[in-house]
Amino acid sequence: MNSAFKKFLKRFNPKGQDNPSEGIFVAAFGKHPGWDDHIDDIGFETDVFVTVKRILYIQGIGGNIDSGSWDKLKEDQLIEEFKHVFFWYINGNLVVGRMWSSQDGKGRKSYPFVVCVQCAKLPIKWIFENVLPRLEKVEATCAATTSANDVRMAIQRAGQELRQLARQCVTLPSPVIAYPDAVARLARHPEMGPDQEGLFRVLYHIEREVGRHRANSAGSMALRSTSLRVPASQDTMLESILLWNSFLFNMFGKNTPMLILLPQRDSWIDIIIGEPTELQLYCLRASLKVIPLTSSIPYNMGSEFIDQANKLIKDSFGG
Repeated sequence: MNSAFKKFLKRFNPKGQDNPSEGIFVAAFGKHPGWDDHIDDIGFETDVFVTVKRILYIQGIGGNIDSGSWDKLKEDQLIEEFKHVFFWYINGNLVVGRMWSSQDGKGRKSYPFVVCVQCAKLPIKWIFENVLPRLEKVEATCAATTSANDVRMAIQRAGQELRQLARQCVTLPSPVIAYPDAVARLARHPEMGPDQEGLFRVLYHIEREVGRHRANSAGSMALRSTSLRVPASQDTMLESILLWNSFLFNMFGKNTPMLILLPQRDSWIDIIIGEPTELQLYCLRASLKVIPLTSSIPYNMGSEFIDQANKLIKDSFGG
C-alpha cells in the first residue's frame, strides 16, 4: 500500500486502527519566520485538524484580528501574548495543543504558531506524561530557528517519538475519565469561596446561558455553546482538567464538544462548551478586567436554585 493511499485512509478513518500508535497524529499551522505568510499546513492527515484550524485559527483568532477587537483593549485589559495549552474534545476525538506568539518572515506578529496532537484510545495520564512535554520541546525548537525545514523536522520527530511510545501503552475506549463526585470535589476547593458560592455561580451561569433545543425532527438534542472562566485550583493541571471534564461531561454527556484553554502565565482556565465562536475565543487575549471569573459574578440567585445546587453537591458526595 503506497504512502499516498495510507494517508487517504487515515484522513477518513483515523480511528479504524487497533494499534494506539496509529491513532496519533501531529500537525502544525500558524506563523513562523520560515514562511513569509501563514505556514504551509504540516501533518494535516485527518479531517479533525482541518476543523481545529478552521474554528480556532481562521474563524476565532482570525475573526478577532480582522474585527480589531483585541486592538481596542487597554494595556491592563490585554493578555500580552498567546501562551496557551489546550485540550479539545471534538467529534469524538481528543486534540491536545500548544500555541505561542510568533511572527512570519516579514515580521508580522498578529497570529500565533499552533502545534497539536490528535490522540485516540490513549489514557489522559499517558497524554500528560508524554504528549505535553513533547509539545513544549517542539515550541522550544521552533522558537529557536528561522528555518522552515527545522520546523517540519521537529513536527515529524515528535510524531515518531509519540507513536513509538504509544506502542507500549494499554489503550482505553475513550480518553475521558468521569469522576462521579466531581461537583462535590470542586465545591470543596478554596477557590470557590465561602459556602461554595463560587460553584453556585458557575452552575447558575450554565443554567442561564446553555440552552438545549431540538436539532432536527428526530428529536436529538443540540447544545448552544457558552463559555466559562474558572479559577485554576491548587491541584495539578491533570487533576484540574479531569475534575472540570467530569463536572461538565456528567452534566452534558461525553460526546459534548469542549475546549479547555490554559493560559500559561495566568491563574484561570477558560472552558468553551459546544463549538467555539469568534466571540468566545476573544478570551485568548482578554484579561480578568474584561472577562471576570464566572465564579465571581454576583448573580442574583433565588433560594429555589440554591436548594437545587446544594442537593446536586450533596448527591455528588455519594458518587
